[in-house]
Amino acid sequence: MLISMNWIQDFVDLSGQDLDQLIQRFTLSTAEVEEIIHKGRDIEKVVAGKILSVEKHPDSKKLHLLKVDTGSGVVDCVCGAPNVREGMVVPFACAGGRVCAGEIRETTIAGYPSVGMCCSEAELGISADHSGLMELPEDTAPGTDIKALYAIEDTVFEVDNKSLTNRPDLWGHYGIAREFAALAGRPLRPLEKAD
Repeated sequence: MLISMNWIQDFVDLSGQDLDQLIQRFTLSTAEVEEIIHKGRDIEKVVAGKILSVEKHPDSKKLHLLKVDTGSGVVDCVCGAPNVREGMVVPFACAGGRVCAGEIRETTIAGYPSVGMCCSEAELGISADHSGLMELPEDTAPGTDIKALYAIEDTVFEVDNKSLTNRPDLWGHYGIAREFAALAGRPLRPLEKAD
């Protein structure tokens, strides 16, 4: 079972706590943790970019030549996403930034300069969807850091399901949050119930 510490913190305030150490204490006191995954830490210099213009690449059926407003200037970008269109606001990895696939560099693609990259959800580690660009709300200001828009950074850990078979109270995030509240000596927020 995968547990998101962002979700756990919806129920218990763990600010100031070392989450990795807290998860290790959870292993010793409650259930075996198989793996700790740090999501989003490798995402850097990704901002909301507004696509100002889209032109077909003269020598390619799939590529497009874009002008993108990054909030700190307008840059050229070569893009092969099928859903690209003028006016879209997308996550834009600036040159010198990082996405899941690695560092983004200013380069030349098929004879044209590309100063960054428009991103899919897969390239940001949000989902496995790489069918097209991730679309942000149209009113998102160019230059807004993607981490200010979405909780991309998270610590996720995997609990061995066999160690929870005799603890049905731990079969969800709220039950796990109760354990973390006890480990950290912090109050557990009440679970909101639908009327």
